[in-house]
Amino acid sequence: MTRPTDRERPLSRRGLLSLGAVIGSTALLAACGKDEPAKPSEPGGSAGAGTFPVTVEDKFGSVKIPGQPKRVLSLGRTDHDVLLALGIVPVGVWQFIPTMKRGVGSWAEKSLGGKTPAILKPPFDFEQVASLAPDLIVNVQSGGDETEYRTLTDIARTVGLPKGAAPNTVPWRDSTRVISTAVGRAKRGEELIAETEALLKATAERNPAFAGKTVSILLAFAGKIGIYTTGDTRMQLVTALGLEPTEYVTGLGQEKYFAELSAEKAGEADADVVILLSQQQLPLAATLKQYPQIAAMKAAKENRLVFPADPSVGLALSSASVLSIPHAVKGLEPLLAQALK
Repeated sequence: MTRPTDRERPLSRRGLLSLGAVIGSTALLAACGKDEPAKPSEPGGSAGAGTFPVTVEDKFGSVKIPGQPKRVLSLGRTDHDVLLALGIVPVGVWQFIPTMKRGVGSWAEKSLGGKTPAILKPPFDFEQVASLAPDLIVNVQSGGDETEYRTLTDIARTVGLPKGAAPNTVPWRDSTRVISTAVGRAKRGEELIAETEALLKATAERNPAFAGKTVSILLAFAGKIGIYTTGDTRMQLVTALGLEPTEYVTGLGQEKYFAELSAEKAGEADADVVILLSQQQLPLAATLKQYPQIAAMKAAKENRLVFPADPSVGLALSSASVLSIPHAVKGLEPLLAQALK
């Protein structure tokens, strides 16, 4: 099911009524709040406003954006990072990690300035979405659910999961291009991509020991272990540093970004270097005690297990955006170099 290329997205009668009802109450609540809410980001400036209209493609068809958006709502998992890198503070963000009190990672806090976006969590409250009065919704790094998408488009023009992309695994270059084009800052988007590629290339050249060494990335969660596939942005980032996926990881394919790893198969995830992420903020010794199957891996016994002590490094790796990648690389580079020396 697709929509005409140039179709406009006015609010439906129901959407208008809902929007009108909730804006009044939201304005009252905002007046009582202590934090400064996010306000429309001024177009232009160093970011450079583009020429409109622009049209971008997503899974559901074409989205025509007639003019410079002034109130952009970010609902994709890491879409706000791209917006902030472009100089745009969204009116609301998906807080996918509870510790992100302002809805963004530590690497993005400075880009917020004194503004605090509204916090949203899935399943999204569509009345809350409407209350923010967005003129553009970006839901690029998402699951691509059509029902959710159609409901959002009744509120404002929405850019969803890119055409051909797997849910929640949009490569960072693609998400940057889609979002920067939608907000009229495609040139700056390409500059950010070039800067990030240069950083990754320089890091790889600075660490020739990374070249050709195998890597796997594990996640310890709720007593279970998961492993990221080559379809995941985390693996795509570390392989850009010269590392290579193991045969086991390659064999998992790219259809899913993540697979659960049974205790008896933990050994198959062994690699020259194993990056371990955890949902629990515990020291490495406590984590290995809780997950003896990881402690039994050769990489763990030979000190080739990389476990970022700073949780923000793992979160930045997971976000894999033009804004988070520098933070992830800065934290991971010395750990990888130590493990592979």
